Amino acid sequence: MKKFFLTLFIGFLLISINGNAQEKTNVIKTNPLGLAFGNFNVTYEKVLNSSSSVLFKGSYMYEIFGEKVNTGGLGVGYRYYFTHANKQVPTGFYVNPQVSLSFGKTEGDVSFTIFAVGAELGYQWAWESGFTLDLGIGPNYTTISGDVENEGFDSTSGILPSATIAIGFNF
Repeated sequence: MKKFFLTLFIGFLLISINGNAQEKTNVIKTNPLGLAFGNFNVTYEKVLNSSSSVLFKGSYMYEIFGEKVNTGGLGVGYRYYFTHANKQVPTGFYVNPQVSLSFGKTEGDVSFTIFAVGAELGYQWAWESGFTLDLGIGPNYTTISGDVENEGFDSTSGILPSATIAIGFNF
């Protein structure tokens, strides 16, 4: 599964390098640090107008805290760039309300669902070369539920931090 997402990401990069678009209104990015911790994710950002964009996220987690898991998730977000008057979107400071849903199973056959809703504040750099760097942080209200009775709880929820550290390509 990791190879599939990596191949997809490289394919998007190669296609975008050969494109002749005058305006760069698409960004595809990933968190390279996530792989070190057992998480692969990819985000596609589509610029909607001179001040906002929409994001679609996909993730696959194969390890958490040293335990083998099999988790897949999807998310969506809306970005408002409040520095759009001074910088061309997708560059600048932003606020990003977001929602995500993940389903997973541990090696011990414990099934779970994670639902999160929250927001991030951040800054994204998009250089003329096409490369991007995205940094953001914020709170997420997260609910974890499922077949977790063996772990001592039925479901739990609370506010957890959300962070974005991503590199990508703007095309």
